Amino acid sequence: MVISEDVSPLHYKEDKKCLTQITYRAWPIFVISFLRLFSVSIFERAFLNYIYFYRNISESTFGLISSATSVAYIIGPLLGHLITSKLGVKNSIILSTITTPILIFAQMIFFAPWYLISIRILSGLLLGVYWPNCYNLLSQWQIVSSPKKSKSNFKNFNYSWNLGFILGLLSGYLWAVSLNEYTTMTISWFLSFLLLPFCVFLKKDSEVDQVSENIKLNVNIIESKNNKKKSSNHNSDLDNNNHPMIIFSILFSWIVLFIYTTSKALIRFSYPVFLKEFGQPSYYSYLIQLAIQIGQLSGLTLINYMKVNSRKLTVFMSVLAIFLIFLSIILIQDILFISIISATIGIFIGLTQGISLRIMIDYGAAHNTKKYSTINEILKGIGFGLTPIAAGFIAEFNIYANFVFLSIFVIFALVSLIYLSRNIH
Repeated sequence: MVISEDVSPLHYKEDKKCLTQITYRAWPIFVISFLRLFSVSIFERAFLNYIYFYRNISESTFGLISSATSVAYIIGPLLGHLITSKLGVKNSIILSTITTPILIFAQMIFFAPWYLISIRILSGLLLGVYWPNCYNLLSQWQIVSSPKKSKSNFKNFNYSWNLGFILGLLSGYLWAVSLNEYTTMTISWFLSFLLLPFCVFLKKDSEVDQVSENIKLNVNIIESKNNKKKSSNHNSDLDNNNHPMIIFSILFSWIVLFIYTTSKALIRFSYPVFLKEFGQPSYYSYLIQLAIQIGQLSGLTLINYMKVNSRKLTVFMSVLAIFLIFLSIILIQDILFISIISATIGIFIGLTQGISLRIMIDYGAAHNTKKYSTINEILKGIGFGLTPIAAGFIAEFNIYANFVFLSIFVIFALVSLIYLSRNIH
């Protein structure tokens, strides 16, 4: 289900009567994004700590298990597209929320590596039904939103899932300290059932299709009043105003996305390894990931207040900062320093993620397609999935070698970004 006309709300500003007929309901997306990240962030941290610190698996096995969901997510959006074409957006999201507690419970009852990898692969495949549809709805609502409302929706979406992540990690830390990791997993399983009730408030697919018909009606009205040439030029200007980030190449967005995913995935994998190597408790990993997520939310928030050229410069500075953080970890091999410097990376990966996401959503809205959101999720699966696998095998020889390899990648990526954006001022 894709809206077939791309028209800024300013295009039909002249017809206020038709405009009032175009309504939507975005808040359920924000609520279910919050609840999903709240429960899943608790479970993932508790689960990974439990199998690594208490089941004593090797670093390579730890990398395979932790990355299985993300690896499967590489093709998950493609499976999600097929399921969505059969069930529709709303029913597909409901399917994903029903399977979430089932798959969480399945990982709590048996801990053989092959079994856990299998369950997490299935989880990654079904996750491809969820996030692409959330992004797709967000892009569709952007088409019928003013620039101010579109900016507000983007901000609220980022706040929702980030706050869910942050509060989940904080709660998980408190429960892990006062109880234990397995009990924390059990609590998160109960919390995962909260998702389903809010999914019923999502707009039905038929209602979204009606929005599309209203857009078409307004387009016909405007076109009947204006000269074809003037209308074409006018529409082009409005598209640039409502979707300013399309002046960046989509390749620019994808490279930035890889920097964000690989950097965060490496820190998330490596920090528990550092803790175990230095003989520190597992629950400290909640605090570092919490600090990273708070920084990430700050970065995502700052992006909303930047102009296009400022965003370009921010990418360059953030990528350079990530490189310097990795370099310092290699040179200063101390757990206290690693903890502090790892916590600071959040704001820089938040800035890179925000810019990449903003470009992707603007492309999707400007071209009336969910192609970009689907590709975006596939690339996220590659970055988050393959990084821990490689890092796990490398860590069995030398954990710091991972940061050497990724530092080299970041520098090459920075040079590519400078070249791709050389004409953007």
